[in-house]
Amino acid sequence: MQRAVTIVDPSLSRIWFNEAVGLLAEEAGYCASAGIRLVRQEFPVLIVGLGWRAAGREILLRVQADNYDHLPPRGWWVDEGGAPLPAARMPAGGGFQRPPNPYGEDRGWLCFPGWREYHDHQSHQNDPWPRLRARGGHSLSAILVQLLHDLNKPEVTVP
Repeated sequence: MQRAVTIVDPSLSRIWFNEAVGLLAEEAGYCASAGIRLVRQEFPVLIVGLGWRAAGREILLRVQADNYDHLPPRGWWVDEGGAPLPAARMPAGGGFQRPPNPYGEDRGWLCFPGWREYHDHQSHQNDPWPRLRARGGHSLSAILVQLLHDLNKPEVTVP
């Protein structure tokens, strides 16, 4: 039996990423009013600030979108210099996971549909990324808006 081979095209990943970020930039007014601030973009990285009302501050999220033509983006909290945030400064609960993560990295991870760690986790193999992406509703802007909404839920703890 032959296995399907997935070909990842870096130029296609760049095109899709730039289109997704372009849509975010076009929606900058909406994003700002919702609490999302574009900080930096350079394929395959996007840094956004999310308004964390319960903490009374903004928190920075690094979105890593290499292989974006085939895989969902990864995301983790960072400080102003781009280093992963210490666990003591991260939200927890409701899908926000503090380090260590199950992938051997010393940083938090996002357990929400549309984020790579969610889809890679063995508990979510019945919700594969290709099927979710094909259904729509999980664009980069949509998962950021949903993440902002989830960040501001009462069950998310503030350090």
